[in-house]
Amino acid sequence: MRLVLHSSLEMHASEIYTKEMFKWFQKKLMKSTCYIVNSVKNNGTYMSKLYLVEKATLPENCRRKYRVTVFMYEKIECSCKKFEHSGMICKHIIRYLDKKQKIKIPESLIMGRWTMNGKKIMGPLPYAPPGIGNYGASQPLRYGALCKSFQDLAASGSCSISRYKYLMGVIDREKRYLKDAFADEEHRERTHEAKIQEDYQHDPIFDPPTSKTKGRKKTKRYKSGIETTTSKIKIKPRKCNYCGAIGGEHDARNCPLREEHDRRNF
Repeated sequence: MRLVLHSSLEMHASEIYTKEMFKWFQKKLMKSTCYIVNSVKNNGTYMSKLYLVEKATLPENCRRKYRVTVFMYEKIECSCKKFEHSGMICKHIIRYLDKKQKIKIPESLIMGRWTMNGKKIMGPLPYAPPGIGNYGASQPLRYGALCKSFQDLAASGSCSISRYKYLMGVIDREKRYLKDAFADEEHRERTHEAKIQEDYQHDPIFDPPTSKTKGRKKTKRYKSGIETTTSKIKIKPRKCNYCGAIGGEHDARNCPLREEHDRRNF
């Protein structure tokens, strides 16, 4: 794995963590360089030591102080509770370890599920096969179980021509046997289904109840954007200023009354 800072903590993380978790560790390691660590004296107990971690790139009045508590036997806790939530150490603890020049990450801060040999340490995950349903009471369950069995049988029978011919012969023979042996049962099922359909035929089917929608009732079709813009432009009908005709095909220049009047005067 490619190292960024080439520190002892980063080298140790590359040896224990998986590829994805090591990338996550590198991001937290780069962010931890912006933090400073200050020890708190007289914290009230001799069993633990308290450190305040804050971001140095922010103004002093805007800095949030995280409490890193170091107990005996290298047990470390942070007030951000990142390790308790995700199982990976936070940037505040990484900054504390870097200040104390720790070569390795403490064992108490390493979760086995994020390590490369996590499967060897934790062992295989407990697996319980899904419970088998009551095939005698449910037709879909019976159908699914038969499909699964026939899929395995088809995979084995399609390997050669001899297997295929033998399996098709067995299927044809069993189909005839089922039809003859369970003829009465099949007749009862068909009679029962026909009776159910007959009962439903006598029940009238009406349209579902309609609900009144909000808003004004739409009486016209919806127009497109081009139609709405062009419909607002109203073209005035043509008007002749000489005879006063509206909507005609002439105006004052070619009015027939004016032409007739001019001929008479001429």
